[in-house]
Order: sequence, then C-alpha cells, then structure tokens
Amino acid sequence: MKLLDEFLATLSKRHRPATVAVYAWGARRAMQIAGPAAEKCETPEALRELLMAQRAKKRFPETLRISPLLRFLEEKLPKPPPPDYEAVRRWVVERIAEETKTPRRPSIFIRRDLAMLACLCIAPDKGSPRRWPKHALQAIKSGGAVRVELWDREVQPEGPALALLYWHTWRERLDRPDQSRIYRKAWASSPLLFPSSTGGLLGKQALHNAVERLRLPGERRGALNPGLIRAAFLRVL
Repeated sequence: MKLLDEFLATLSKRHRPATVAVYAWGARRAMQIAGPAAEKCETPEALRELLMAQRAKKRFPETLRISPLLRFLEEKLPKPPPPDYEAVRRWVVERIAEETKTPRRPSIFIRRDLAMLACLCIAPDKGSPRRWPKHALQAIKSGGAVRVELWDREVQPEGPALALLYWHTWRERLDRPDQSRIYRKAWASSPLLFPSSTGGLLGKQALHNAVERLRLPGERRGALNPGLIRAAFLRVL
C-alpha cells in the first residue's frame, strides 16, 4: 500500500534501526488487523479514521505501537487556513463596545470580564491579565476629559477604553471605607487588577468564561478563545 510504503520510508530518516523495526512491525500488524478495508483507503484522512476507529474498538493489542503511523497520517492531512485575524479584532472590539454600552445594569463580574478582554486587546504582550497589578491601569484626568492608560499605553478605541474606565472606577471606589465594607474586603486590599473573591489569582478558566460572555446566541461555542484573541492583537502592536 502506497501510504504504508511512504511511512516506512520516512522511519529510517528519523529513528535508529531498533526503533524503526518496532514502528514498522506495529504499522504492518495494524494494517493486517484492519483487513481489506485498509487497502481501500486511498487518502491519509480515510486511513487515519479507519485506524482510529479500530483502536477505539480495542481491535489492536495495547502493546502495538501505531501512534507513529497515526502522526504520519495526520501530518499529511490538509492544513486548515490561517485565522482571519482582522475579523477577530473587529468582532471582539465591537462586542466589547456593545456589551459595555448595554442599557441594562451589568454586574461587577460582567464589568470585570469585559475589562479583562479589553486588556487582551490593548496589551496582548503582557501575559495574562489575571496576574497584572492594579497599577497597570490608570485613568488620567486632563481638563474635562479622562485618558485611560494600560501599561502606559493610551487605550483606543472607545469600547475597550470605556470597559477599562468602568473597571478602574470601581477598583478605585473600593479604596473608600464605606465601599470596602459593602464589597468583599479581599477585593479592596488585593494588589491585583482582577482579584478573585479571596483577593488572589483568578482561575485559568476565568478568561475563557469572559470570552463566552461575548458569544451571541446561535454562535458556535469554542470558536473563539483567549489565545486566538491575543494572537490577533499581537499582530498590530
């Protein structure tokens, strides 16, 4: 079979003879167990799906080394097109603006999530906003206007700037004794910009939950994630 022959030809270029023998035997044995159906698979995708299905049914012995063959077939699959980073940037900024300006009164947690997403847009090179100190965000009054700065960068456009201004206002309000009694004291005393309920770091899932907040009804879950947003905005720094 052509695909099997190609796999066997690549082994000697990547591994020592003893390893080649183990991987080659595993691949040949897997093809034998799969039977005539494997011979009919003309594409890497079809053969990989067949072998994966056979493995799921536990047709292969646990000691059979077929992972190298599966990786080889996966490498030959067509590569997905690169993400449309411009579309990601535009969508995220627009959704932050829409959610920030909504007429309903949002909770503190919504304000926090929108501000964290705005951080990914403005300073994607600074790591996770979960770890940022409170002083990374500043609101500077100049005349009758307020300029929002994040890590000494002026925040633009309006949507992320407004989301961060609302969050900064709330964090500053906690410094007042009457407000720190209303809200959790751990928030007021935390040096973090986005503290957890105990004043420490938010969990890793927090940013993913924030992204889900932007998702409109009917949109596919998981299509957007913090890593993709960060990658999209890193390209325009």
